[in-house]
Amino acid sequence: MDPGFDHWLTVGFERRVLVVVRTVTTLNRLLDVLTLFSGDHRVQTVFTFDRDRPAILGAGVPRLLERLGVAVIPWQQAIATEFDLAIAASENDDLHLLRAPVVLLPHGIGHQKYYPGSSVVAGLNPERLVHHGQVVPALIAVAHAEQRDQLRAASPEAAERAEVVGDPCLDRLVAGAHRAAEYRAALAGRGKRLVTIASTWGPSSVLGQHPGLPLRLVAELPVDTTTVCAILHPGIAAAHSSWQLDAWLAEAKQAGLLVIPSETGWQAAVTASSCVIGDESSVSLYAAALDRPMLMAGSPSPATVPGSPAAMLAARTDALAADRPLAAQIDDAIDRHVPGSYEPVAKQAVAVPGQSAELLRAACYRLMKLPEPRGPAEFSSYPVASPTRTEPVAFVAGIRAHGSRDVLVRLPATEVPQHLHHLHVIAHHTRASLRELSAAAVVFTDDTEVDFPGWAAAVLKQWPDAQFAAARLEDRCLALDRNGRRYELVPGSRQADPLAAVSMLYLGRTELEFGRRRVSVAIRTR
Repeated sequence: MDPGFDHWLTVGFERRVLVVVRTVTTLNRLLDVLTLFSGDHRVQTVFTFDRDRPAILGAGVPRLLERLGVAVIPWQQAIATEFDLAIAASENDDLHLLRAPVVLLPHGIGHQKYYPGSSVVAGLNPERLVHHGQVVPALIAVAHAEQRDQLRAASPEAAERAEVVGDPCLDRLVAGAHRAAEYRAALAGRGKRLVTIASTWGPSSVLGQHPGLPLRLVAELPVDTTTVCAILHPGIAAAHSSWQLDAWLAEAKQAGLLVIPSETGWQAAVTASSCVIGDESSVSLYAAALDRPMLMAGSPSPATVPGSPAAMLAARTDALAADRPLAAQIDDAIDRHVPGSYEPVAKQAVAVPGQSAELLRAACYRLMKLPEPRGPAEFSSYPVASPTRTEPVAFVAGIRAHGSRDVLVRLPATEVPQHLHHLHVIAHHTRASLRELSAAAVVFTDDTEVDFPGWAAAVLKQWPDAQFAAARLEDRCLALDRNGRRYELVPGSRQADPLAAVSMLYLGRTELEFGRRRVSVAIRTR
């Protein structure tokens, strides 16, 4: 870096750390480790990436670095500058050109995959770890001793630099495990389940095998009991473009699918999940390590290392049957889950649980030749995720019999056929489509300031097939029928959506089971 720039600095730091970013996935991994330097005024961190040799799935890196507000220097400047430490999570950059001791981390939970079309384990490529007979990294961080054995088989000399340091991401997840209910309430709403699609990239992934699964899930799982979210590997958008991925998911998102940004929030979503539908990926392994109920929807991947924890997990997890209704399979996965059943997989993936911060911080400061900060090394939990969710603007509702019980079920209005007794459509008066409004038995608004009598009369005139016009307020619903009768509907549960009360009015019921509880509605005519 330009020595003249030092005159403009405010804090007189003592060490420079270079962070080498290859993909959004590697950046996620590196950000976990960088929390170990938080609060240490002796350390200045700068980032770099190689624009001239980008990763095939490297799209999104410049945008994310800009959003983070970090200091970024060009690759040519980075390799011409001396640093006290460099940290990377991919061996595919020209790390041998760096003028610093290099710490190399895996970009996922261990080394589970081959590079596409090869027998080289990703992260353990001997041609990248050794340059002209010299091992490039000063330290190769592995999560388990068996991964060091993998490395020894590929490159005995590189294995001498390997240290078992556990997994920073898993330790952060475990640090936030007690916050699962908090995370779930932020993502799904209180009292609701969170069903998570966790898809890696490639044809064997969940999305590769079942591109229509996100829409099917939101269409088949009742909105009053379940929120569906998707954690999608950044490589999917990198290969197809973010625009294309959004276009493919547009109908599912309009029906309520919550897409977790790839750079942040997925960790809280995994922790919050009531059930994870996954594949042979790191996110699925993290879900297993957190003891979440799971189903597999990917196919066996030729890129998965045989006998690896990812392969073990796939072998012991029930597969989602795409030709059967989804809700019952998810209920079964949750109800039949045996706590601790994935413990052997987790132990095979990560050793020294809870010690990653201590081991990694000691190694980094040793390489920087700097005393460690006072106080224990520990990872904080991940923050609460609050991505934008689109509420459905039209519903189909009706009765579904569960044995001798009648249950009110409300589902987003989609192209997926629904089979409910007394089925009726509820549509928002401005945001629903013309087709949905034309078929609606109930047309509603969320405008709490509306002049309800005048608005409702106009709506019923505009949509002659509608039987009710309704206004959803905070804890009640107002309704007007075609005979001019006005109603005030007050659900007996504060967790119940007041709009559901209009369906009960339509059905002529004052008490029904819905949202996993039996709810009564006080109906007052005006």
